[in-house]
Amino acid sequence: MDEQLLDLSAILVYPNSREVALSSLGFLKVRGMLASRVAVADFSYLPGPLPSPVVSRRKSLLLAEQTGREAAAFDFLGFSVSYENDYINVARLLDMAGIEPLAADRPDTAPLVVMGGFTSFMNPRPLAPFADAIVVGEAEPVMDEFLGAMDAAKADGWPRTALLERLSRVKGVLVPSAGQAEVERVIAEPGAFAPEPEALPGQDRSHFGDMRLVEVGRGCGRGCLFCAAGCLYRPVRMRDAAEILKMAGGARRVGLVGPAVADHPDIEDIVGQLVGRGAEVGVSSLRADRITERLAGLLAQGGMRTATIAPEAGTEHMRRRIGKNLTDEQIARGLKLLAEAGVPTVKLYFMIGLPDETDGDAAAIVDLTRRLAGMRGRSKLSISAAPFVPKPGTPFEAEPFADRETLRRRAALLKEIRSIRGCTLKVASLEGAWLEACLARADERVAPVLVEAARRGVNLRTHLERSGLAGTC
Repeated sequence: MDEQLLDLSAILVYPNSREVALSSLGFLKVRGMLASRVAVADFSYLPGPLPSPVVSRRKSLLLAEQTGREAAAFDFLGFSVSYENDYINVARLLDMAGIEPLAADRPDTAPLVVMGGFTSFMNPRPLAPFADAIVVGEAEPVMDEFLGAMDAAKADGWPRTALLERLSRVKGVLVPSAGQAEVERVIAEPGAFAPEPEALPGQDRSHFGDMRLVEVGRGCGRGCLFCAAGCLYRPVRMRDAAEILKMAGGARRVGLVGPAVADHPDIEDIVGQLVGRGAEVGVSSLRADRITERLAGLLAQGGMRTATIAPEAGTEHMRRRIGKNLTDEQIARGLKLLAEAGVPTVKLYFMIGLPDETDGDAAAIVDLTRRLAGMRGRSKLSISAAPFVPKPGTPFEAEPFADRETLRRRAALLKEIRSIRGCTLKVASLEGAWLEACLARADERVAPVLVEAARRGVNLRTHLERSGLAGTC
C-alpha cells in the first residue's frame, strides 16, 4: 500500500445505470478523489439485466466493479444521488448489498453509509434515515477531514458512536443520529475544484461516449426563480481558462459543463483554443443572449451536433415571471446564429405548468416555435417540454405542482409542433415529474415508504398515496 494512502476502503455507488453513472462528472470526480486518498476505492451502480459484473452469481449480492469485492465488505459506502426519482434505487441497492436500508435497523458492525450529491445539497431530509452521515454541499472542502475521522476510528477499532460524534463536527457533514436537522452547506473555491479524473474502463459506453467532460465553473448569477442549481450553487465561481484547457488535455472530444458555461468571460477563447487543437467541442447549454457569431462559428467548426437553448416559456411576460429575462428577439438571434453557422440541430427546452401560467401561455410555445422555424435554415429544431417541478431552496419552492388534467391539456396543446416542418417534439413523463415533485419536497417520513415499495416491487405513486405523503407536492 502507498504510504500516503489511508488504510481505508471505500465504494462509491450511483443509484442508476452504469451509463448514467459514468456520465456524471460529479460522481467521477468524487471517485477520483477517493482513489487518490484511500487504499481501496471502487464504484458500483444499479445493475442491468443479469448477469452483471456488479452482482455476485452465487449470493446475488452487490459487488464493486473493479475489485469484485462485496459492497458490504468496504469500510464505507458513499452514494452520489443526483435525481429524486433515484431515491427508491438507494433502498434497492442497500438491500442488494445485504445492508439494512434504514440506519436505525443496522448493527454497529455495518459499514458506514454516506449520502451526497445534488439532492443532498438541496434537501437532505428524504435520504436522512438511510444515512449515517450526509455531505451537504461540495465534496472538496469536506473530503480530507472526513477521511481523517474515518481513519482514526478504524485505528481505534471502529467506536461507532465516537466516530459519528466526530463527523458531526465536520463542517458540511450532517449526522442524523446526532439530532442535527441542518448544517451549513460548504463550497469549494475555483482553485480547489477536484481535477477531472482519467477515464474508467468502458466509459466510452456512457451517454457522452469518449467525450472528456471538463467543468467550466459552478454557480449561476442569473437568478431564475425556479432553478435549484442557480439558487444553491452560489456564489458564481468560474475556473481559470488555463486550468480548463489543461484539464481538457489532448482529448479528441471535449464537453464543457456547468450551470452557466456561456457566461464564462473567456468562453470564446477557450472554445477557440480547443478547436485550434483539432478537438470536437460541445457545451451543456447555451444562454441565448450569450451566443455570438464567433462562438456559434467555433462550435460548428468544432463539430457540435446539437446546441441547447432554454427559453423555458413561450412568452416574454412568463419569462419575466420566472426570472428568465430573455426576449423573443434574443432567442431568435441566438438560434439564427447557430443555424447560419451550420449547427445541425438546435434543442429548445420549455416548461409547462409554471406558476400563473394559462393555456394561452402554453399555446404560445407553439407560436414561438413556428416563428423560430422560419429562421432555422437547414438546422432542425428539437423541442423538449417538461412539467415545472418546484424545488427546495428556490423562491418557487412553495408553489404547487400543476394538477394532472392541466398538464395533460397543456401537453396536448404542444402536439401541433409536430406538424411544423423541421421540428420534433418530446414531452417528459407527467407521472415522472409528479413523483419528482413529491420527493423533492419530502421529509424523513418518505424513507420507509421507499423501502417498502422497493421490496415489494410496486408502484411508488400508489405507496405514496396510501401513506398520505402524496400531499407533499
